[in-house]
Amino acid sequence: MLRFAGVAAVLLTADAVFATDSPAQPGQIETIASPAAPWGPVPTDNISLANEAPGLFVFFNDGPVFGLPGTVTGDFADRTQLLGDWGGARTELARNGFFFDIYSTSYYQDVTSGGLETGEAFVQNTQLSINIDTGRAGWWSGGLIHATAQSRFGADPESTFTAGTVVPHYSGLVVPDPMLSDSFLPTELFLAQALSEKARVVVGKIGTVLLPDQTAYGDSFKYHFANYNLNKNPISTNFFNPSALGAIGVWSFSPQFSIAGGVLDPNTEAENFVSSDSFENVNLYLTSVMSYDIGGLPGQVSAVYNWSDKPKINLDSPFGTLGSAAERKQAIGSLLGLASDEGLPTNSKDESWFTYVTGSQFLFLKDDAATVARKRKTGEQIRGVGVFARAGYAPEETNPITSDVSVALFAHGMLDGREHDSFGAGFYYNKISDKLKTSIAKISNGQSAVHDESGVEVFYNFAITPAVRLISSYQHIWHPLAAEGIKHRDSTDLFQIRLTAAW
Repeated sequence: MLRFAGVAAVLLTADAVFATDSPAQPGQIETIASPAAPWGPVPTDNISLANEAPGLFVFFNDGPVFGLPGTVTGDFADRTQLLGDWGGARTELARNGFFFDIYSTSYYQDVTSGGLETGEAFVQNTQLSINIDTGRAGWWSGGLIHATAQSRFGADPESTFTAGTVVPHYSGLVVPDPMLSDSFLPTELFLAQALSEKARVVVGKIGTVLLPDQTAYGDSFKYHFANYNLNKNPISTNFFNPSALGAIGVWSFSPQFSIAGGVLDPNTEAENFVSSDSFENVNLYLTSVMSYDIGGLPGQVSAVYNWSDKPKINLDSPFGTLGSAAERKQAIGSLLGLASDEGLPTNSKDESWFTYVTGSQFLFLKDDAATVARKRKTGEQIRGVGVFARAGYAPEETNPITSDVSVALFAHGMLDGREHDSFGAGFYYNKISDKLKTSIAKISNGQSAVHDESGVEVFYNFAITPAVRLISSYQHIWHPLAAEGIKHRDSTDLFQIRLTAAW
């Protein structure tokens, strides 16, 4: 599917909601060229987002949505969802505004050298997503109610976070919560509502693993890169849990440019919707998104700024007097993200911030211009080759990663007869805070030293059928932060296999 740079970008690029060349009115629909009926617009009395902006559903699900353009039923080998249309019931539900989708990813890893520990592990991720189009349902115009629950079963965190990297080597390990295994929890429940021609809003519990910081392609951990650094900006993990209660408003100056901003709760957990410490602190989030074409090749750029008043460890002087060897060991583990700082004399700073920019640019298109135009609206994956990049910065006194850069090449559908296959190769570099490096060396009396972390990943997504993908990948990481700080290992090699199915 074509990915956008976040909630703001999708609500912008979905500019047909109220702002079309011929604005839709109650009882009217804008025609979207569809490869096969009945997946196009359906007559409605209210404005329907599924009619006007189907790519929004694909974005929120981070996967194909049954009942929207791109859906294929019929023979098992051709289906885009394994369970098909449930004897016609699923199609009828979609035409009335109710979309039900399940995705499963079976994940295997083998850390073959370095890291915290070598060896194999297996994790099963399953996602259930429900979308209700309030226009098609006959409730009100321009609304979308989205709910997602995520599960993780299999090996526990101690057996899977073994590469020893500063952020996870597999993004699926953080949902629904990085410290939980054998769990099935709600991670998203929000309303996306178009208010006018230019204004939109998203309110509720928002998934911070799937939605923000999206490039135009290649950053779905179900189908593309596994490493978190190539899916998101890694600095954000110091500010957000996998879910955040919040509200984001979007203003579109034009179909090509918008800004969005809002407040997000840094204390939200997957296990609760509202807790006693909800909005005790805040993340204030601001982003802008610009979409463009260069010689008919799509591209986009997005910039983000976030400020938070949630206290963070002061890496310049993280702790008071540490008496015992056990306290020093715990302190080092805390700085490396391997232990809690509970019980330690921790020094904190009351606020911090980060900023980053992302860019995506197609270099070559296999699809023709009409197909590209349709897919940009429907959320289907464009066939072609492109590059994307991220760069971020945060103050080194409060952030283990003070700056980062990642860049990747991505290709999809380049072989005739293999139009669902994808390939990617990416590199990332994380500048580790000098304050953190100095503190670790001081607390360990010079016995531990850490360096800047970097890594590469290559993957191939082989489509067994359009609904079933086998993705193999390899990663090599230089100076994995935790593995180097605890085990004095300066590299990690790991192989990964994912079997992903859309049901």
